[in-house]
Amino acid sequence: MKFHRVLLFTKIEMEVTPVGEDLHILLTGGDHPYLGCIAYATPVENPENPEEPATDISIISTLENPEESFCIYVADRLCKATGKTVVCSGGIYVPNPTKKERAKLVENVDDLIKDWVFFYAD
Repeated sequence: MKFHRVLLFTKIEMEVTPVGEDLHILLTGGDHPYLGCIAYATPVENPENPEEPATDISIISTLENPEESFCIYVADRLCKATGKTVVCSGGIYVPNPTKKERAKLVENVDDLIKDWVFFYAD
């Protein structure tokens, strides 16, 4: 299932594919989408608060990859929301984003996650 957002300066897309009981997320966007990061999140017990979900995340990324944080964020949020193992791969390339553009990217990635969690809950 694909979810997307069109911003004034770019677009972003999140494609969610169930793989057995797990989830694969392909997060792309910007001027030249590419695979710059892979984040693998598994649910683990939270030793400080067993009622709160926690994750263990492994990362593979290109050097100095600004998109790394998006893949980590998506994998972590969806893993916590679903209790499933989540792999997020992708790359959103926006050359030299301003602080406002970066904030808009984060806001819209968060909206994509919320959209999918809402869909998943139904």
